[in-house]
Amino acid sequence: MCAYAERRLLFSLEGLHMSANPSSSDGFLLLNRVESCHNVVRAVCKAEKHPLNPVLPLGDIHEWDSTHCAPWSSQSVIYDEEDKLFKAWYAGSDMGGARWWATGYAISEDGVNWHKPNLGMFEYKGSKENNIVIEGRGPVIKDDAEPDPNKRFKGIKRLHSYVGEPAYSEHGARAIFSPDGINWTTGERILLPRWGGRPPDVGVLVRDDQDPDPSRRFKFVYQWMVDLDEPHLKQFAKRNPSQGRAKFLAYGPDIENFREADENPLISPNDGLEEEDHHVMMGPYGGAWIMAYEYGWYVPSDYGLYGMYGGDIRLAVSADGANFERVNPHQPTIPRGAHTEWDGGLLVISDKPVVKDGTIYLYYGGAAEDFTTWPPENFIPGIDYGGSGSGSGRVVRMGLATLREDGFTCLETPDRETPGHATTTPIEVEGLSSLTLNVGDVRQNRSWIEVEVLDPDTNQPLDGFTRRDSDDIFIDGLRRPVAWNGKNLSDLESRRVKLRFWLYGAARLYAYGLS
Repeated sequence: MCAYAERRLLFSLEGLHMSANPSSSDGFLLLNRVESCHNVVRAVCKAEKHPLNPVLPLGDIHEWDSTHCAPWSSQSVIYDEEDKLFKAWYAGSDMGGARWWATGYAISEDGVNWHKPNLGMFEYKGSKENNIVIEGRGPVIKDDAEPDPNKRFKGIKRLHSYVGEPAYSEHGARAIFSPDGINWTTGERILLPRWGGRPPDVGVLVRDDQDPDPSRRFKFVYQWMVDLDEPHLKQFAKRNPSQGRAKFLAYGPDIENFREADENPLISPNDGLEEEDHHVMMGPYGGAWIMAYEYGWYVPSDYGLYGMYGGDIRLAVSADGANFERVNPHQPTIPRGAHTEWDGGLLVISDKPVVKDGTIYLYYGGAAEDFTTWPPENFIPGIDYGGSGSGSGRVVRMGLATLREDGFTCLETPDRETPGHATTTPIEVEGLSSLTLNVGDVRQNRSWIEVEVLDPDTNQPLDGFTRRDSDDIFIDGLRRPVAWNGKNLSDLESRRVKLRFWLYGAARLYAYGLS
């Protein structure tokens, strides 16, 4: 990747992330179009938590979602372009000791202020005045390419409801379908050989139109325990000793016929410094794939057998949606809050990002530091945890954090003071006229960006297109136009060039676009 001293990249990732086609852009997720850097690094951008967090109202004490009201196994939020609404399917549970879950439905006009409609579909404590839409939990998508209107919404449901633990083996995981995201019918049972009859948490469901293989059109991610190369504290666990949570991938032509991916595990604590990969967000973005994963660790306190669980959200990327690489794993995308805040203990990410009007919406579940003895294998033998442990016994809420468009990563200088530059691989510019930049943290005469156009063979600036000829880009914007003393790309005599971006001060370059 980009390093402090100028050098060529030591790796190359194939993919569709950047092309010279009209309206193409590069958001620096893969760096496969960056040839070299001098004093420029790729950084993971920290999402901004909304000041009104937590955004989804917690149920009243007598209601079904009085304790748990957040993305957690049921963790899907979308923006429905047809209805012009944000829609959430979230996991809920009450203050009782029984371990059960249901999926609630909520809507919002702005993604911040949410309404729970009274749907009258499922009975809770003798009343149907609630917003429960699914008995059980699992991810949901809206499939605009589906010709059958009754299957426009799709999901995978793992039943873990009022009936309790036996429902796992009796009902398992099943495909579900809906015309509106509210009224659901149950399809075929989903069972992979690895599961042995009992389905694990299913956390992500996505339709992948980037994959040329139609037999891989739908993909889902599930959780499985793996043996830890370095078990650390978990070797003392009563259940699953010396094991940690990892994520596995399955794909199929529809949501009823899945097979294991060849690339498993998708992400595992054995490949990183974390001790758990609990839940993930995964989806195609800009021709690449992003994964926001729950980076989990244990603080060796006096809670349970081996301490209190903590988790935040970090970033991994992939060119093909199967082979992921962590990006700067020391930099959280969403950090947990301070020890006095509602999300100061652990974070759980929703299964897909929402991109709307130049903003990336990242919804997450958050718990404070009173979320103590988790997971169940951390329970001390002989102690009665009331059948639920802290997963259902402590408050978990839904929060919102946002990034600008293409803002998962950026290019910047290490100290954000000393100038540096990044150079692209050769680009075919015939038929192109416009270069735009997605830039931030710029200020006139202090932090700005200049662009020069290079001969691809000599790396020398072309006459009239040096950085001295370039406009200074010192106004924040998603698509700031670049010109060289009034000239643009259509004035170039060369058909093949490189671009060199000069970064001054604290300027951040999130993406560039060609049209």
